[in-house]
Amino acid sequence: MLPRCKFYHDCKSNAVTVVPYSKMPVCKHHFLTYIQDRVQKTIKDHALIDFENPQEKILVGLSGGKDSQTLLTILDQVFQKKVQMEALYVEVGITPKNYSRDSGIVARSLCEKLNIPFHTLTIKDDMGLDIDDIHQIGERSRKRGRRSKKGRFRGECSYCGLVKRYYINKFAYENGFTKVATGHNLTDEATQLVSNFFSVDMEMMSRAGPTTITDVKGLVPRIKPLYYIYEQELIMYSYYAKVEHLGTQCAYAVDSPMMNVKGSLIEIEKFRRGNMMNMVKKFQQKLKHILFETIPEVKKVEAECTECGMTTYLKICSFCKTKHRLQDQFSKIQPRN
Repeated sequence: MLPRCKFYHDCKSNAVTVVPYSKMPVCKHHFLTYIQDRVQKTIKDHALIDFENPQEKILVGLSGGKDSQTLLTILDQVFQKKVQMEALYVEVGITPKNYSRDSGIVARSLCEKLNIPFHTLTIKDDMGLDIDDIHQIGERSRKRGRRSKKGRFRGECSYCGLVKRYYINKFAYENGFTKVATGHNLTDEATQLVSNFFSVDMEMMSRAGPTTITDVKGLVPRIKPLYYIYEQELIMYSYYAKVEHLGTQCAYAVDSPMMNVKGSLIEIEKFRRGNMMNMVKKFQQKLKHILFETIPEVKKVEAECTECGMTTYLKICSFCKTKHRLQDQFSKIQPRN
């Protein structure tokens, strides 16, 4: 039996759960407000949203999963229309278990419930292929034993992430949004940080943080209000707040290396409580600014991609290069007439 809520003198209630890293017992009401307060603090401390700017316009990237659905719910509940906010769902075309179809349905449903403008963008309309098609390329590549960063195939999750980032930024830029908000949580960020460390990818590590505020034309600043909220806390929040979301896991994410790294960090958290929180905070305070100085100046130069016109330091941006390579590989595995 759980003890009384930490704030029993206010609510006169028993606890329904404990905060994972602090083991603080809280009732349903105080747990929900506790998470909301921490999100507000992150937004305030890192100046993620300018509420004094009437032109501030936030685009929330929705996936239909618990993280982005919870983010939209918290932003709506806490700020009560104090800032312009709309949502975008990127249809990436994952048909196993009707994953993409059902994700889009619950994303739209939440926006209708909260009366928030909802947009959908289908990648196949522009790319000519989707994640199902990319999976076919991967299956062929795996049969041939090819899986490297430069060699043909990096994994469905990697391509899916690249595609979503590109199209969300493109949509935000073309439609006058000042910020893009995503549902990345503390567990996600700790996982990415460790993975980049294993790869000694200092450029990617230097980008880590609750915001990527930039004045670069064509790159809309991204914000992560859930940056200091554990994934387990979001699972509990979505349960107690009854946040509508899709509980199904993507079939292509099962063998993702990132999932294995995340699992290891969660296990470490059991005997080293607060490990992820401490690692991410200390990195922001002590290492990020040092790593940023290691980025070659050539990668700080602004230019326009000759293919799509979006900002890049290359002649052709990494998205367009990847798209052309995938299109070429997919054409080779299509049956001939």
